[in-house]
Amino acid sequence: MRLLMNGVTAQSLREKGVSYHLNWGASLLHLQEMASEYEPSRELAILLWNDNIRECKILATMLMPIEHFTKELALQWIEQTPTQEIAEIASKQLFCKLPYAKDLAFLLLPAQHHSPFSLIYAYCIAGSLPDLSEEEKQQAISHARSTIDDTALPLSVRHAAHNALLRLEQ
Repeated sequence: MRLLMNGVTAQSLREKGVSYHLNWGASLLHLQEMASEYEPSRELAILLWNDNIRECKILATMLMPIEHFTKELALQWIEQTPTQEIAEIASKQLFCKLPYAKDLAFLLLPAQHHSPFSLIYAYCIAGSLPDLSEEEKQQAISHARSTIDDTALPLSVRHAAHNALLRLEQ
């Protein structure tokens, strides 16, 4: 990990208030290359996720075998997500590929019941699903529009809703 260190990125993340026990500032591309050298492993992914190190959390999402990632564990990881960056990467690398991704997205969509990171996951997943029925698509669009208009929600959540809306309306 030390060889992948990018001090400028690590410093930038610290200045933005992103705090981890360790933050090497490694790029996503370098982490994907590193992950490709390992066999997917549930045990390794869980160990990596439990470290308070940015790069370990990202690697965990790349090394978790989809068939061994239960809905209960997915919900636990969502609760434990420390940053918007991790939520977005985990959604793309792991969550949107799950066989129950659609169910998970619609479980997380009602804004009044979930944390900001849960909503970021919901919109990242919903916006990436190719197999939504017209009714499901309209339901996700409706949720996204109301989220975008809710100025009480963090800008990061409203941004995720906006991105999902753009993809869903195509």
